[in-house]
Amino acid sequence: METLIEKGLNTKRSIIEKSAVLFNTKGYEGCSLSDIMEATGLKKGGIYNHFINKDEIALAAFDYASTKVKRRYKARLTKDKSPLESMITIIELFKESYENPVIEGGCPIINTAIDAENMHPLLQEKALEVLDELTRLISHKVREGIEKGVFMQSANENEVADVFLSSLYGAVLISRVKNDYKYVSATSKYLMRYITENIVR
Repeated sequence: METLIEKGLNTKRSIIEKSAVLFNTKGYEGCSLSDIMEATGLKKGGIYNHFINKDEIALAAFDYASTKVKRRYKARLTKDKSPLESMITIIELFKESYENPVIEGGCPIINTAIDAENMHPLLQEKALEVLDELTRLISHKVREGIEKGVFMQSANENEVADVFLSSLYGAVLISRVKNDYKYVSATSKYLMRYITENIVR
């Protein structure tokens, strides 16, 4: 039998998990407290026992969603045996963010970065922090590949990271807007050629 503390923690976790889906599918403005109440089966007081307001729920929901994204990356990248494998894995993970997102509604990082622009600075800041982390990850893999002699000395780690990030996120966004996977597919194939022609020795 769960204690009152355990029950409270489980309730809070449920609010966060269900709200993450709502914010990711409806956006910050589109998700109302009524939506959260309906999804959780709680009344307003039951929600406000755990959160001060909708802002606090949204921030917690994004932290939850972004953590799921990071865990997926970590689980896959730790299996790779070389920087080249990691670069290919990153492309595959982006494809999965469209085909099989960690949260219903698509990639929560892209969704939040766009949705929160000029509307919720703190949420947008959190999303941009995650994008910066990914940029640093790609740069690190390129640098590691150069040091191990796998990638060309002329490969520019920052340029490669920018090309990857802008291409992949742009493709996921366009595919989502047009509901057509071909943009993600075409960009993935392009980046595979880009690796072969511009990075690998």
